[in-house]
Amino acid sequence: MYWIILIIVAAVSLLIVNYLFFMGKRFNYGGVWTSLLAAFIGAWLGDILLGNWGWMASGYNILAGFIGSLVITYLWNLIAVDRSK
Repeated sequence: MYWIILIIVAAVSLLIVNYLFFMGKRFNYGGVWTSLLAAFIGAWLGDILLGNWGWMASGYNILAGFIGSLVITYLWNLIAVDRSK
């Protein structure tokens, strides 16, 4: 159940970052898959680094994972610009 919640948090934060912050116009190197990987890593790191203080479900800190996923995905989209143009 831990991994299912982590994947859901990563997918929701990916949608928020890519379609609200960048309005769906900016695609990074590797496309959606690398952004999804960044969101997954951010959700996992957020849970590990920020500890057990927020809304918990099956041992997973949803708020910390969401914050970590938003930060890592946003930074990845700023750094990894598509260079194929």
